[in-house]
Amino acid sequence: MNKLALLTAMILGGWGGAVFASSQVQLSFTAEADPPPCHILQSPTTLDFGNINRNQLAAKTATQLPVKSFAGGITVQCESATSIGLRAVDNSGGSTLSIGNLSWSSPSVNVTPAQTDQRFGLGMTSEGKAIGVWNVLFHSAQVDGVPAQIGIANNGMLDLNDTAPTMRNNGKAISWVQNSAFALGELFTVQADAAVALAPLVDLPSGTKISFAGSATLEIVYL
Repeated sequence: MNKLALLTAMILGGWGGAVFASSQVQLSFTAEADPPPCHILQSPTTLDFGNINRNQLAAKTATQLPVKSFAGGITVQCESATSIGLRAVDNSGGSTLSIGNLSWSSPSVNVTPAQTDQRFGLGMTSEGKAIGVWNVLFHSAQVDGVPAQIGIANNGMLDLNDTAPTMRNNGKAISWVQNSAFALGELFTVQADAAVALAPLVDLPSGTKISFAGSATLEIVYL
């Protein structure tokens, strides 16, 4: 089974001769505390992509699997009003697939191979080739029950030139924004949709099981 989760862990599938077998992508949560402490109240359940047959994959181009949403999204509770973001750290060791787009339709977002700061790896084959790429898009944000936009925090500042609501692997953080500024509040919620693309069949060994694993850590940062 191929699974993807975004609670204290993110789980992605691997694959075997005719189908993909399960493996894991760990997405854990930590918090840096000086301002009012914040705590993860809810993180999503596991997504299951099921068995993926090789005939579902393109021979010479990357294949994106259907986007799936994490049920329930993420909820962060802070002990008093503050502004926060979620910063991702890719632990996959540079194993990101360098071809193929990641695309979401609602909201409409496209991550190209050139946008390396928005691509997270799934491990390597025994021949040293990348197995795939993944990312998570955030939407439907709220702060204390009031709708908010998704912004990108760069060194504690709102980056108005970087607007795609996806995880970054370069130290930038996803943030909650209201009235063109970081939102101030105690209860932060957001929904998350995962996109996964797998390498062309020509780059994947045939006749043997392939397990893939990637890892990212989400940290709560105070803005």
